Amino acid sequence: MRPLKLEVQGFTAFRQFTTLDFSDLELFALVGPTGSGKSSLLDAMTFALYGQTARLGASGLDALISQGERGLSASLTFEVGGLTYRASRTKGRRQAENEVRFERLDEEGRWSNLSDGGAKGIAERIRRAVGLDFSTFRRSVMLPQGEFSRLLHGSGKDRQTLLGELTGLDHVQAMQRVSSERAKELKHESASLNSVLESEYAGVTPEALSALRAERETLSSEAERLGDERERLQTAVTRLRDLEKVWRSREDTARRLNTLQAREGAVQDGAARAARARRVAGVLPLLDAAERARIALERETRDLGRAQAQADAAAAAVRQAEGALAQAQATEARIPELEARADVLREAEGDAARLRRGGGSVQTTHAQPLPWDEDAFHAAQQGAVRADRNRQERVQIETERVGLKAALDRFAAEEASQRRETGELERVQREGTTAKAELEAAQKTLDEARLAAGLDLHRAHLHLGEPCPLCHQPVASLPDAPVSDLGALEDRVRALAAALDDRRSRFTDLRAGLKSRQKWLDEKTVEYRDWDEALRQRETDLRAAEALVLGDPQTDALRLLASLATRVRQAGSDPAGQRQQALAEIQALRKGVQAAQGALSRTQGDHAAAVATLSAARSSAAARGEDAALADRALSGVLATLNLDAAQARAAALPEADITALEDAARTFGAQVAQLQEALAELQRQLGLTPFEPAELDQASRDLTATDAALNATRERAGSLAEQERSLRGRLERKAEILARAAVASRHLDTWQTLTNTLKANEFQQFLLAEVEAQLLTRAGILLHDISDGRYRLALADSEYVVQDLWNAGEIRGVKTLSGGETFLASLALAIALSDYLAGNRILGALFLDEGFGTLDPQALEAVAGALENLRTQGRMVGIVTHVESLSERLPSRLLVTKSVAGSSVQRVDG
Repeated sequence: MRPLKLEVQGFTAFRQFTTLDFSDLELFALVGPTGSGKSSLLDAMTFALYGQTARLGASGLDALISQGERGLSASLTFEVGGLTYRASRTKGRRQAENEVRFERLDEEGRWSNLSDGGAKGIAERIRRAVGLDFSTFRRSVMLPQGEFSRLLHGSGKDRQTLLGELTGLDHVQAMQRVSSERAKELKHESASLNSVLESEYAGVTPEALSALRAERETLSSEAERLGDERERLQTAVTRLRDLEKVWRSREDTARRLNTLQAREGAVQDGAARAARARRVAGVLPLLDAAERARIALERETRDLGRAQAQADAAAAAVRQAEGALAQAQATEARIPELEARADVLREAEGDAARLRRGGGSVQTTHAQPLPWDEDAFHAAQQGAVRADRNRQERVQIETERVGLKAALDRFAAEEASQRRETGELERVQREGTTAKAELEAAQKTLDEARLAAGLDLHRAHLHLGEPCPLCHQPVASLPDAPVSDLGALEDRVRALAAALDDRRSRFTDLRAGLKSRQKWLDEKTVEYRDWDEALRQRETDLRAAEALVLGDPQTDALRLLASLATRVRQAGSDPAGQRQQALAEIQALRKGVQAAQGALSRTQGDHAAAVATLSAARSSAAARGEDAALADRALSGVLATLNLDAAQARAAALPEADITALEDAARTFGAQVAQLQEALAELQRQLGLTPFEPAELDQASRDLTATDAALNATRERAGSLAEQERSLRGRLERKAEILARAAVASRHLDTWQTLTNTLKANEFQQFLLAEVEAQLLTRAGILLHDISDGRYRLALADSEYVVQDLWNAGEIRGVKTLSGGETFLASLALAIALSDYLAGNRILGALFLDEGFGTLDPQALEAVAGALENLRTQGRMVGIVTHVESLSERLPSRLLVTKSVAGSSVQRVDG
């Protein structure tokens, strides 16, 4: 995988839209001050591809959004196997604002969408296209090179732990933990199964099952015998109970016949009473008619008296209602006067409403009031509103002019600062050029002094006339001893390098600040010019509006309201209340007349109804008197014929229902006696001569109950034994299953225990790590030999890392004796070797070394720079992330990251 272009916006320090073009880069430096956002660019790559970063992981990614921004976006275009892809992600403050997109560039130069299948499907397609998951990508592309110093100088155990973390072999430990847990589970399962067999299935045997089956068969035979005995007893009990029913029916019929014969005298007396009542039955209607006629005559006489009293009271009420009506009609004459008063008050109420709508009150006055004119008042009101609006616009224009002046003053101050810093930038650039020349001269002097000092080391081995140990030529003269002070020269080089770094940092900061301020000045120039033109136009419009307002419309409106208030005060303090009072009085007078008329009509109607009721009562009383006389004459004739008086007839009379009941009772009595005598004879015939003994039935019932209980007990016991037999058979089957499971668990336990022992850290993992370490040392040794000009190779001796110094006859020495620059070379070789190993034995298209070079001394930095210049990229892109300017200048290309108030930016510098 080789990155081609990175685009970010709103991502940590990169607030503005920023683009990085990697397409033609091979070896370059990503340089900038601490905190400028260099590492954020690497985070943007991993976020675009995998949606997570090395520092935050996959959670808490809101921290990547620039302060004050609503969201971020990151897009990485990269090439794999001749195909070009683009992965883009956006993230907002809310989940709904997150989006991921994956595209591929086709042969026609158009992007085809590969973003179907949801976020998980897109992530899997990106992983397959890159060929690495997030963890492997981070370890092999974004090299954690600082870890390799620990790997280089650590003990054997520390190296194995660190290698396990870097190569991901810690999954072997996870495998060992899983196998150990599985072995524990199987051991527990095997022990549990054997415990169950010993505690719950000890007595579960085929012999116990055979014993239960034999006992159950014996009980089944006994149950058949008891069943036959129960059927015999059941037949006997049934026969005796049928005989008992006939015997009990005969006894009951005899008791009922005796009871019925005891009632014979009472039935005959009732028949005689019915005959007497039937004889006087014709007199009773006449007695009742005469009684009803007498009661009706008394009632009508009482009704006639009440009707006369009601007619007299109704006549008195009519006279009283006529007087009340005459009095109400006399007060009705005041209504015209009250209506005229209400009209006057209604006009005053309208004036009061107009006064309130106009913003005045009853107390409004003016020394020179104008006669009220509603049209003139509205015109004055509109003029006052326009005048007030013009005043407000005047205040706003003046306020904005003050704000514009303050903004222009600030703009002038920023222009002055821009001119001042521009001069300072030119001065710093001149000082940097001078400092660079001085540094180069001092460095040259230091190199010459070091060369002279190196030659001086061989001066003691030179003797006049003898061969030189280096060139093997005779020594003609001895060289002079060096007089240079290397320490002072090195101090001067460091001081000049620090001064040059300071000038460069100052130059970068000034240039970024000038660029940002110039952009602000250009924007504000246009903004302030538009602001001034807008104010001029508003001033012109305001003058035209002020010319349309004549005189003092607010005072004119007040004078008109004062005249209207005077008219309202003349009508009284409360015209509306007074008008409502007059209207209420008019309504009360009219309601009084209406009420009197209605009362008179009601009393007249009541009087007419009372007279009609009195006439009807008189006619009804006369008719009831004639009816009573006729009923008395008819009753007297019938009683004379029967030779009875009214009291004797009443005593002998019975209701028709009672007469009928007594006659039916006599007939029913005779029929029941005959029926019972016949039934008694039939039951006696059924019994015949066979005697019935209740004790025999009781004994047969007891025997049947005992036999039935014994049969049920036998059957229950047989059923229980059958259930025990079924349960025991099932337990035997489960015991067989548990035995089989225990055997399987034992076999699996042996397997997992063996795997656990094999995967222990001192066996399999050590073997894997040894193989990885051997491959890394081979790869790193070859690479170190190339970048160190053929001087060093890495090797392993007595479980410790060593280097072979080929410039010193192949001397072997420990890596802890290497200088800072040499240690970096060895670490770099290990890092690149691990990158190739993690990539699956193929060279990756890109590497990023995020290393803190600021801790190296100038000599070590020189060695590092030389090694990077000699590094053969083999077609891959290698980026060095650093804030050391002197190191970045030695590389072919630089991506310069600068920070400002508006956010960080990136600029490419070649050469």
